[in-house]
Amino acid sequence: WEEAEPCPAYEQEPLFDPYSTVEMVLHSFETIHPALLMNQVLAVKLTNAKFVLGSAAKPARQVCSVFQGLLKLKTAIDTALEGLAKDAADGFFQSAPMNFADEKSNPLVYVSTSTIAKCEEACNVIGELEILLCRALSLLQKFPDETDLVDLLLHCKDGQFLVLEQQRQRSAFLDATRDTTFSNSSPAPEVVPVIREYVLRNVDSSNPCQLRACLVPDLERDQLASLFHGSLLLSLSKSSHS
Repeated sequence: WEEAEPCPAYEQEPLFDPYSTVEMVLHSFETIHPALLMNQVLAVKLTNAKFVLGSAAKPARQVCSVFQGLLKLKTAIDTALEGLAKDAADGFFQSAPMNFADEKSNPLVYVSTSTIAKCEEACNVIGELEILLCRALSLLQKFPDETDLVDLLLHCKDGQFLVLEQQRQRSAFLDATRDTTFSNSSPAPEVVPVIREYVLRNVDSSNPCQLRACLVPDLERDQLASLFHGSLLLSLSKSSHS
């Protein structure tokens, strides 16, 4: 270093060649396997979902059910991202596809079944947390700062009686009921629900099942009541008869 002759930076040869680097990036995009591309897209989408739900849950973070749901979401998405990263690394470093004439060669696997199961579990957790968060935020509008009461209502099942033992919770519930009764006496502005949920159950007790539909409207496009713009989620569940 002491014996080196000083040379201005503009006379030195650049260590970074942007042209060759761009060509390498374009070549990588042209030759990438679709499974590896979907791997990276799914990783970005899962990370974005965790960020969006975490930001939307800030007003309801004090609710125990929402807090536990966020922890479950973080665990499920981090586990899925770990599997996606491992599959991506294995896919990039694998050799050319196997020669079917060679029975001893190992097949080229870009996505493992365990990673698919982890991603499916993460998607299920995202859907559950979305519904839980919508209900919690709606209840907090009726019962502000009553996180314990909101958590009790979230755990209450259909047909189950809920006993409010604390006087503060009973007062908050009666105040919300009174406000709703008085507000119904005068015309109120139209309120567009964030989510609509319908559950249809059959009457055959020997083969019980139910169809559940969740409608999530697009508030920006759904201007007419006769039209629906948004997403629809259908799920059919069956239960055994004992």
